Amino acid sequence: MKKILTLLLVLALLLPLIGCKSGADTADTTQANEGEQAETEAESSGEKRTLTVANWQGYGSDAEYATKQFEEKYNCEVVHQYYDSEEALLNMLRTGGLGHIDVCLPNMAYIGIGKRENLFAPLDKSKLENFEDLREDIREVADVKDEDGNILGAAWTWGTTSLGYNPDAVSGEINSWSALWDPAYKGKVAFFDDHTTAILIAALYSGEDPENPDLEKIKDALLELKENTRLFWSSYDSFAKPYVAGEVVMGSVWSGAATQLNATGEKIEYIYPEEGTIAWVDYWSIPVNAPNEDLAYAWINWMTSVEFQSTYAADLEAQPPIPANTKVYDVLSDEVKAALYIEEMPEKLAFQKELPPEINEDWLDLWNEIKAND
Repeated sequence: MKKILTLLLVLALLLPLIGCKSGADTADTTQANEGEQAETEAESSGEKRTLTVANWQGYGSDAEYATKQFEEKYNCEVVHQYYDSEEALLNMLRTGGLGHIDVCLPNMAYIGIGKRENLFAPLDKSKLENFEDLREDIREVADVKDEDGNILGAAWTWGTTSLGYNPDAVSGEINSWSALWDPAYKGKVAFFDDHTTAILIAALYSGEDPENPDLEKIKDALLELKENTRLFWSSYDSFAKPYVAGEVVMGSVWSGAATQLNATGEKIEYIYPEEGTIAWVDYWSIPVNAPNEDLAYAWINWMTSVEFQSTYAADLEAQPPIPANTKVYDVLSDEVKAALYIEEMPEKLAFQKELPPEINEDWLDLWNEIKAND
């Protein structure tokens, strides 16, 4: 009897200690378990789920090296829904996308609109495995946060819209936006058909504050620029074809477009003008009521990983932008760094951000007026 009582007493003393150890282990492994949830579910159930991704066609995430490995790891099928403008993405979510699309890729300038319309769910940073490795000045900016300070997107890639030119068709080295206004290149300039970019470039050229420019001065500058402009372009082909044909010799151009032209053997110099460069950032977001939230987090972690981003960055004919994961830079070859124009990063960046509706309307009206002016 004494032995039984002694054994019971020992058990009574040990049980609380075991409970404390179990609680500590649970706390330490919660984050790891959350990160492995999608993979565990894939292994435990034979049912194949579908992850629905909304993105631009040909923009990295639909490459075979993006989808195949993810599908095998998580026993799922990745299906893309494509859009051809940021507004089209928002309309996709407004008209039946919520509850259907798992993850999407809005630009910084449009996340605020989605925030006001409750289109994007707050992200749990503890579930974002690569969050601390993302470029510091774009991972938690005010434009991608809600009123409670939660982020609504994880930075994926960023890039620039800057000045590109054919070195064989110009005289001397170019280092300023003023080259687009040079009468020597009248009828030889291609300009990106986007009202925000147009106003920002004109502001940099004119010495105006890009976030609050004098629109009368901007109008004068853009009317002068139009005298030199042969065409307004809106897609890679609409710039590349006339450039390769020699119809235009310089213009405002995406960094990825310049990368692809050089990768395919077409010579183009892409420079960061001394006045500053236009920059943009794309973020992975999870729409409200996403049916496969765990898979969506797994997808974001894959998209922002060093493994994927280094592979995408090296696919130079795919117009890769600059990876947001800064650890990627350590594994890229010098050739790839040069091709992405990140060997010497620009110091002056004018980020494309959301504009208040009334200002956006003023900018758009001005741009349409410029294009319609004969």
